Amino acid sequence: MASSPDKPTVLFVTDPLCSWCWGMLPQIEHVRAALADRARFDLLMAGLQIGGTAGLSEFEGARLRRLWSKVANVTGQTFSGRLPEDPAFLYHSELACRAVEAVREKTGQPPWSFFTAIQKSFYLNARNPCSFEVLGELAADVCSAAELEAAIRSTAVREATHRGFERAKSLGAHALPTVLLDTGNGPKLVCGGFATADYLTADLSSRLGGD
Repeated sequence: MASSPDKPTVLFVTDPLCSWCWGMLPQIEHVRAALADRARFDLLMAGLQIGGTAGLSEFEGARLRRLWSKVANVTGQTFSGRLPEDPAFLYHSELACRAVEAVREKTGQPPWSFFTAIQKSFYLNARNPCSFEVLGELAADVCSAAELEAAIRSTAVREATHRGFERAKSLGAHALPTVLLDTGNGPKLVCGGFATADYLTADLSSRLGGD
């Protein structure tokens, strides 16, 4: 995930279950479009929710919905306000993070479309982001569901994903989403937390030496 030899790299440190990341995703898409000719854009999964081993309690679910309402009010992003009804649902993002890494390895490209599909599936359609079936459907244009599941379960993808988690920590990405810029001397912080497309485009343009 090093900087491209001919373009600086903007790194979006995020997680499939990060509601602020979902709130900021449209802003990042605008920035990507505005600066596509001047920088490459990459994703780094931070492993925000990887400790849960049980389903959410009623209290936890209500607290999560309150957070979503706050994010929606601040960002203008849409949330269904519903949690997956799948009894196997855990509020745990490691499998989804591994799926993102698996699709990256399959395509050789930053998996923006797949990452967006996972967040959209969860936040708009209340689908289980740690379901192999759901993840397989979302990656159908890249590989078969069986191929994706095998990759997610593989040691190589598991280790690559955990290296990503450690890298996110080492970069100081504690408030997600975090945006960093690498112009060749390592990633430097642009912002931690929600920021608008106008702010990011202006800030990054300045750092990139633009008008």
